[in-house]
Amino acid sequence: MRECILTLDELKELCAKWQEILRLQDWNIEIRISRARDFEAENACGECSWVLPRKEALIRILDPLDYSPNHVFPQDMERTLVHELLHLHFAEISEKAEAAGVNIDTSLEQALHCIDGALANLRRGE
Repeated sequence: MRECILTLDELKELCAKWQEILRLQDWNIEIRISRARDFEAENACGECSWVLPRKEALIRILDPLDYSPNHVFPQDMERTLVHELLHLHFAEISEKAEAAGVNIDTSLEQALHCIDGALANLRRGE
């Protein structure tokens, strides 16, 4: 794995590209590079919140300033972006599971982690 640090403009450009690849063009997505203190979860590299009926989402990508140099893997902002975009395909499932009191977070995160890596590597020709 290699480090991939991007500017906000580069993230926005990649978001549009990935929205097309993932068939999410009908979503209105705002991208932000955010400090760790602005995340709901601790130790998160990214975060996605959405309003499903309006197909609107906010994706936060961790500011490289807050990425621990002791982390096992280098920061990959593109892969994090893909991961958070994939959450939108599972937004309804996530909402229904939460409403039913079923915790699918661990299984979903593990699956999305495998998929985001595969997709990012394919696009990069790795």
